[in-house]
Amino acid sequence: MSRELAFIFLCLAVSAVVGRDSSPSFKIDTVNSQFLLDGDPFTYIAGEIHYFRIPHLKWDDRLKRVRALGLNAITVPVPWNLHQFDQDETPVFSGNLDLVKFINTAYANRLYTILRVGPYISAEWDNGGLPWWLIRNTKIGKYRSSDPAFMAEVTQWWKHLLVKVAPLMRKNAGPVLMVQIEHFYGALGICDQIYMLQLANLVREYLGNDVVLFTVDPPVIQFMRCGTIPNVLPTIEIVPTAVDGEVQSWFNMQKAFMQGAPAVASQFMINPFKLWGKNVTDPYSNDLIVQTAKTTFSLKASISFHMTHGGTNFGYWNGAVDPYPVTTSYDSFAPISEAGDVNQLYIAIRYWINNIPGWAYPPTPIPSNLPRIAYPDVQLTVFDTISGFILGVNPECWASPETPRTAEYIRHGYGYIYYNTTIIECGQLYIPTFADNAYVFLNQNFVGALYKQFGTIHNNTIDVQGCLDQFNSLEIIVEITGRAHNMYPVMSRGIQGNVFMHNITLENWESCQVPIETYEISMVKNYENLQKHIFETMDFERSQSAVTSQPSVFIGNLHIKTEPVDTFLDTRGWGKGVVTINQYNIGRYWASIGPQQTLYIPSDFLHKGTNLIMFYEFEGATTACTATSCTAKFTNLPIFDY
Repeated sequence: MSRELAFIFLCLAVSAVVGRDSSPSFKIDTVNSQFLLDGDPFTYIAGEIHYFRIPHLKWDDRLKRVRALGLNAITVPVPWNLHQFDQDETPVFSGNLDLVKFINTAYANRLYTILRVGPYISAEWDNGGLPWWLIRNTKIGKYRSSDPAFMAEVTQWWKHLLVKVAPLMRKNAGPVLMVQIEHFYGALGICDQIYMLQLANLVREYLGNDVVLFTVDPPVIQFMRCGTIPNVLPTIEIVPTAVDGEVQSWFNMQKAFMQGAPAVASQFMINPFKLWGKNVTDPYSNDLIVQTAKTTFSLKASISFHMTHGGTNFGYWNGAVDPYPVTTSYDSFAPISEAGDVNQLYIAIRYWINNIPGWAYPPTPIPSNLPRIAYPDVQLTVFDTISGFILGVNPECWASPETPRTAEYIRHGYGYIYYNTTIIECGQLYIPTFADNAYVFLNQNFVGALYKQFGTIHNNTIDVQGCLDQFNSLEIIVEITGRAHNMYPVMSRGIQGNVFMHNITLENWESCQVPIETYEISMVKNYENLQKHIFETMDFERSQSAVTSQPSVFIGNLHIKTEPVDTFLDTRGWGKGVVTINQYNIGRYWASIGPQQTLYIPSDFLHKGTNLIMFYEFEGATTACTATSCTAKFTNLPIFDY
């Protein structure tokens, strides 16, 4: 009898194995509240990483470090505004924007991908990833809603994106497991369920009805009610906590919104991002982060560390939490630093994962840190005043008899906008509405800066003195410091209405594009034309006599004799502006405010031989300059001054 029972059990076991579908797939098992990967129970420990903040030649290095943590997946958002820089351009998926290559590189390192397609992604990125040019579509009445004109734009974008994603889905033997729509939609407060259903249906149209879709919201009941929809997995954001039972209560709330849902913390917020002018410190100890992760995993929950590697906001792509812009560095106290180094938090997380019994993805060896060097100082000279440089490259301008044009009117999304008119008398200049900072010049001499809102500072008037007995040039350069990423989109930038002097409306404006706008990650648009302008018009005799304390464009050459390595540019002693090296915009600096004092320069942006460095200084350097020249200094370590 016992032999007969044993035979029966053996047959049942074989039948179960044979009956299990082991073909490539990713599904939700609602009976057992778990994921199934190729038919087997699956839990992920993921880390968020942004391909668009890393030069593509360093993707493999960063992903190897993620894998060496012992993670088995990455979370990846896709920024619409970066892939489709202008409305009339076809979205780009090459070079630094080759999403498919990034996902495949991750898979080659045994990392699955959890994809966040937006259209809004937050990610501390300009406008949360929504393109500025949507404002030019006057038919759109409400963003992030079922507004037909907005959804028409989303549909066009996803036509290009989702056809790239489809072959990468797990059912096609690819590495993409599931797809997130929107981000923190419940916290926005619009509660447009039709919009969320439209997004879900659009993704299913391209990726199939069997795609695992999910949303993420903070575990607050009104947010979950507003941000979740039927047949889409609700997930949550969590933070490190020492409160007994709090993690369990968060997952109980998540599961209340879908019967049989696996527990998922799609965003485990372990570290804050840094902001210009604000003292942001890491509020969580390494022990608390790891203990919360342990608790989460013990509840059979999947988790994604946010961030695992931050990277850099090259160019003008940073977001903002009004009234503070996000810094160029997106280091975010992450386990893998901006330059790719591993730190104590990395070691602590790795130690925990390495000791998980039966974990199928144990940590791999940690790659050695990449070499860095402090290159020799570079002497910089004045190439031109800021306004002289702008006008010297013959920018595209729009004339208007009364009101200056907004940035979007002149089709300029990022960086700076140049305005110019003539005045006869000086006095109090009043700009009622502008965004974000305005730098005022009289006859190319710097008068001062106005801030729409920075911390507690808000000023829209400034005393302009020194007019000559003739027509005087009044120039205003408005900086777009980064659109908020954490709220309903407020897109319009530049001067927003009339400008007054002595309560008299100033007229006859020119509104011009400033030619250091960037696209892709950091590439300067029309760089070859800029370079030609520099070489053809550089006047060394005039440069030696220029006033270095005035806002100006400073240039110099970094000579590298061997193959280049990573470095940091030390901006202490400078004021506020941006730096380009060769054809790359390495980002904004604001040394007089901080906390960031250095700019990361990956070796990818340098080459053996002569490298052209340009500082575009908008407020005036301090100790970095003498009467005749300025100095660019380098270091091999990042510096943050709190």
